[in-house]
Amino acid sequence: MNKKTCSHEHLASTEYGQTLICRECGIVHLHVQHLSLRFSAENFLGLADTLTDAAQKIRAVPKAKPKRPQLTRVK
Repeated sequence: MNKKTCSHEHLASTEYGQTLICRECGIVHLHVQHLSLRFSAENFLGLADTLTDAAQKIRAVPKAKPKRPQLTRVK
């Protein structure tokens, strides 16, 4: 068993979360609000690719303008 403590390297931070990696053990730590997830670097990259694809598809569809209520003329 490895008794050496992990040395976390900061990769990225935004208002939505934070990502750290331990290069010694190859674990990526993803913190989103009150949720913390640990991934192998390979699995993290796969998830990142999936999320990037999804974000591109969401951005490709123009946002629908809210419809104005139809007015009915009363005589």
